[in-house]
Amino acid sequence: MRIIKPAIGGHDGSSFRELLDMWGERGYCEVASGASQRSEGYNSDPDSPEAKCWVNEVGDILLYDFPLLDRLQHGYNRCLFANTYKEGPRNKKWIFWPKHSRVYDACKTELRRPYAERDFLLGFLGAPTTFHRNELANAWHSSCDLFHFHPTHVEHRSYLLHMSRMKYGLCFAGVGPKCLRDIELMGMGTVPVFTQGVSVDYHEPLVENEHFLYAETPQEALEKINTLTDKDWENLSNNCIEWFERNCSVEGSYNITKEIVNEN
Repeated sequence: MRIIKPAIGGHDGSSFRELLDMWGERGYCEVASGASQRSEGYNSDPDSPEAKCWVNEVGDILLYDFPLLDRLQHGYNRCLFANTYKEGPRNKKWIFWPKHSRVYDACKTELRRPYAERDFLLGFLGAPTTFHRNELANAWHSSCDLFHFHPTHVEHRSYLLHMSRMKYGLCFAGVGPKCLRDIELMGMGTVPVFTQGVSVDYHEPLVENEHFLYAETPQEALEKINTLTDKDWENLSNNCIEWFERNCSVEGSYNITKEIVNEN
């Protein structure tokens, strides 16, 4: 499989772009560099097709890794959507990924702590991004044993290690209906607690009470958590790790992408 990686668009190189580099380094696919400038008719680089990742060639199979649909201002033959999904006969639900796949892949075994070594029942680490998230933070912070909601950057490995100390991790929607934190929690076996607006739309959908808990209020979340035994948590945690390995690990994410691309 040949994938074109953009050379324009102002992307910081993390998330899918970093994962794509790892696919190429491991020999899973050929990664080619895209054009150095956008097509005429677009007001900014990120809106143009040259700022997107494509399978085969620009205009064929679009790997849409933007959180919202506002950058989708051009055509395609088929499209795989990572975050916000657009209904359509040529559209497919895709995968998601950690913020920094290199760091995550290097320490994910260390992050997978057993129940007894996790000293926070419910926690959240993140930064303000949207009005909706800010409102939820005000409602939920007092129900968490660990709650860090601040724009100050936290070193990424430290951030991951803190989240691995949680038994359950609180999830708010990001800029789109998904957040990279959802995937990071699942890969380390921290059971996510999804709140209103968080999407479960993946190629392999997430299933409530199998991969995550859902709660609309802190009280509901704590009530559900407190009904579960250590063994219940272990089953959920293992389900999360297995789903991550199939869908979002370096190898698994490539295999799923290839499978979708090869579908008729």
